[in-house]
Amino acid sequence: MKARLAALTALILATGAALATPASADTAPVLACGSTITTSCSQTAHFSDLNEWQTPLGAGTGCPSYVIADYVLMVGSGNGVEHNNINKAGDFWATNTFTGDVTLSFYDPANVDVTVVDDQGDITATPTGPADNVVAGHLTQWFGVSDNKQNGQFGFTFSFNGTDQSGAALAIHGNSHANWTPGSEAFAGPPHHSINTASC
Repeated sequence: MKARLAALTALILATGAALATPASADTAPVLACGSTITTSCSQTAHFSDLNEWQTPLGAGTGCPSYVIADYVLMVGSGNGVEHNNINKAGDFWATNTFTGDVTLSFYDPANVDVTVVDDQGDITATPTGPADNVVAGHLTQWFGVSDNKQNGQFGFTFSFNGTDQSGAALAIHGNSHANWTPGSEAFAGPPHHSINTASC
């Protein structure tokens, strides 16, 4: 169970909990429950700022090429909360939500120097050229993960609606879900079912 919890912790830190970046004191902190505390615990934190780099989306129906191929710097403020739990049986679940106004700056990979990609999926980058596009708008995202003796699941969904500097509207919606059913090693092997969709 401890090996599964370690793999699950790495997954959490590499995905929705990637809201936890050292960029600002008000960004989502890394909670001790589930990372350094692996026994029964419960912990909640509220945060107001989002300041993170994301890797290229890779695919999306009807999306402009910069949305698909570019690194994106997300900076904004709003309301965020994260919550982690481990019960006495070692079952784990966590959620992270954020809603607020953000600016998305899209950088071609040739115009950004990725200086750190750590084992938790977080990246630190420095722009070396101009952004392909800058879009301001409203973002809502949710992340959830759970793991117990019989199964595990991971889910992430986001919705962004904004306007770029020329006044053109941009909407991006995404959904990712994976589940591991009894008989598999959750988060250690491929899921029994998974979807990843994005559209503009």
